[in-house]
Amino acid sequence: MADNITSKLLAIVPFKKKPKAGGTSNTATFNPQQTDQVLTVPQYREHQDDIFQSRLADDSRTIIRTMMQQDPDMSGTVNGYLTLADTQMIVYAETIEGEVDEEKSRELQQLVTKLSFQTDYTMGFQLKQGFYQQCQDLRYMLLMRGAIGAELIFDKAGTPDYLRNVDVASLRWTEKKPGEYKPGQIVAGQSDPVPIDTPAFMVAFYRRDPTAIYTYSPFVSAINTIAARQQVINDLYRIMRATGYPRIEIKVLEEILLKNMPASLKQPGQEQARQDWINARFAEIQTAFDNIAVDQSLVHSDAVEISMLNDKAPGTALNITPIIDVLNAQNQAALKTMSTILGRGSSGVNTGSVEARLAALYADQLNEPLADLLSRMFSFILHQSGFAGFARVEFDPAELRPWTELEPQLTLRSQRLRQDLSDGLITDVEYHLQVYKRLPPPGAPKLSGTGFLTPVEPAAAGGDGKAKPEDVSPKTDSVGRAASPDRTRATATNRKQTRRLAAMNLSGRAHAMLDQRRANP
Repeated sequence: MADNITSKLLAIVPFKKKPKAGGTSNTATFNPQQTDQVLTVPQYREHQDDIFQSRLADDSRTIIRTMMQQDPDMSGTVNGYLTLADTQMIVYAETIEGEVDEEKSRELQQLVTKLSFQTDYTMGFQLKQGFYQQCQDLRYMLLMRGAIGAELIFDKAGTPDYLRNVDVASLRWTEKKPGEYKPGQIVAGQSDPVPIDTPAFMVAFYRRDPTAIYTYSPFVSAINTIAARQQVINDLYRIMRATGYPRIEIKVLEEILLKNMPASLKQPGQEQARQDWINARFAEIQTAFDNIAVDQSLVHSDAVEISMLNDKAPGTALNITPIIDVLNAQNQAALKTMSTILGRGSSGVNTGSVEARLAALYADQLNEPLADLLSRMFSFILHQSGFAGFARVEFDPAELRPWTELEPQLTLRSQRLRQDLSDGLITDVEYHLQVYKRLPPPGAPKLSGTGFLTPVEPAAAGGDGKAKPEDVSPKTDSVGRAASPDRTRATATNRKQTRRLAAMNLSGRAHAMLDQRRANP
């Protein structure tokens, strides 16, 4: 009865149609109206953009895409996420009962290799990146869009060829029935979205609002904070240019200028001409002093007086440190990152450890949508071949400690899993996946449930074929025996060690007494 219910719940109906060669979706750079033209080259003028001004004209998706490249905090946050989340990927296949299928797991690993390398060199150049780089691109899209979309592209022979990364910003969704969404893609030259109704196209979401199908970048809340900080920095630049540094102050004595004014301008009715002449003299004096280098002599008449502005305490009228600190704290909160990653860590070691742990957990959560999408995509391939099971994709947890420091913990974990393997609690395939992150090599012995770590006295020698509790000890290595108490009676191994040490101790005392008697007959 249970098997009948399971077979009905997990009944797999394969896709009957032959997959369309070339796929149905488009990339973000494809324009069907300009297939013979060179793609538009960026202007590379991002360093001249001011988000405080451009944010009024662009939508949040455009702003996020720009700031991920040009804003220091956001680009540093993205770099931290991608670096921590770039861990080893583990792929295997499971049956409906949850057992690892070794044969199908090897086929999945071959599929990953096929999607990572170019195999048909008759097609010339192919921009085919390694699978780890493709995963990196999908993580980048998760941070930029809050979701990822990918389509498995098949070749003319009907075999998987590569993975196409689709920008979810170009998707438009329809919902004809509750909870049944169908995607369409905006394509240049067409007014209506092009339907993408194929099981080879899949999406995954990162922190999506459950009440909406459209997603936002997790960094949207940082836009206003970054704009406010940019405005403060712009104001500081203007203040620094005006009062931040000592400047030359020139005082022109207008009385002397009037005495040297031409006589024709002193006649009645020449007021405007006299003012124009005075302004012209001001401009001449300013031009003369503006062109003086720091190593040149400064020569002037008694018509001007030279002094310095803000020569003692420039720029001390405003303390901007608290303002910057508040904006930095708001920016860090909006970016969902740690001050240590942004280079602002100033707390103690304990706080740094907590931040490092949280950063690792954030990176692990970034891998969850990616693993879900790849698991469903690889399961689709297995179902097309008639396999009644599912693919599993996992990523190693993010770890900041070096492998040399983790080696003792990994050794203890390997010993525990080896004992489980000996007792038959896990299979050989599970042991190799958890310890070596790969399938067992061909010809490896089957050790699951053999009890190879538990010595058993055979029944033919008078034993009952079962292990004695006092003969089972975790202190079988030199380190474990050294850490055990000298007089413990927990196991036979420790008793033998105690007797051996006692015999050595008695022998040493006997030799000492004999030497003493020989020295003092």
